[in-house]
Amino acid sequence: MGNFLVTWLAALKDSLCAGQGLFPQGSVNGAEGGTAMFITNLIPPAQPFIKISWTVGGANIITSPGDDSIGPGYGDRITLNKTTGSLELRNLTLADSGEYRVSITTATAETINGSTELVVYENISDANITGPSNNLFADWSSANLTCEAAGNITTIQWTKEGQPLSAGGNILFSEENRKVSISPVKRHDNGEYVCKLTNPASSATASYRMIVNYGPESMTILGRHIAEVESFTLIYCSVQSVPPATFTWLFNGQKTGVHEAGYIIRSVSYNNSGDYRCDARNDLTENVVSMGHSLSVKGTEGAAGIAVAVMLVVVAVALGLYFGITHHR
Repeated sequence: MGNFLVTWLAALKDSLCAGQGLFPQGSVNGAEGGTAMFITNLIPPAQPFIKISWTVGGANIITSPGDDSIGPGYGDRITLNKTTGSLELRNLTLADSGEYRVSITTATAETINGSTELVVYENISDANITGPSNNLFADWSSANLTCEAAGNITTIQWTKEGQPLSAGGNILFSEENRKVSISPVKRHDNGEYVCKLTNPASSATASYRMIVNYGPESMTILGRHIAEVESFTLIYCSVQSVPPATFTWLFNGQKTGVHEAGYIIRSVSYNNSGDYRCDARNDLTENVVSMGHSLSVKGTEGAAGIAVAVMLVVVAVALGLYFGITHHR
């Protein structure tokens, strides 16, 4: 047993001399109200430690074993692992930040000392993005988005539609990434912007949906130019516009009263032949675009056959009457 302890102490001294330290490198980070773990690199020894003492800023946290002298304010907040010297501290407050020291006396009266830094961060809360209150217009307006929150903030990251947002072109970030400036806004700047605020112990997000008004533009009209009598015909006017455009249809220069994107003729007649025009208007940008569409109406083969048959019947009836009257005379 004694040989094992000597070997363990030698290994421990070698590790400390090698610079590995009693604690992992770096500070211990915790969130207000959360828990911090001070975990040593020690392997549980064959014989119990004689003494473990934890302090912060020179004030006692716990001294063990014996009566386990616990410092004021720590009675229900700590748990000591007496086999490794590790310490758990709960219900963290901002005042708990500081340098924590441990002194361990082994069964062979060797003393092991170590220290580590605890940084307690205030939880990030109330995240919010403020943006323009006025309407935005493509290629003309500018927009500033500002990300704000309560608590310790160490980093701010921005995304748009789930993809990282980077500086360049019309996009500029402030030094701490707290503000995004877009000038001028483009139609493709439409979308949801999210900022993520973080510190080593907590994070929060906020979102903002930007609407860039533009158009109407890229107008097209879909539909047949030749339709048969009594057929169903749709002439459809398509534009790109935010907000959606309003439509007005004209036929041979006269307003039709149709204000939908689609002009429907449920049963085509010869009177529907002519020139149609679609006017699309964006009520915010006040822009209007127009496009024309011609429609010719022709009779169906079936209709022509019926017309011929009816004509033949009329002729036959007329001839019958003529010969009948002549024969009677």
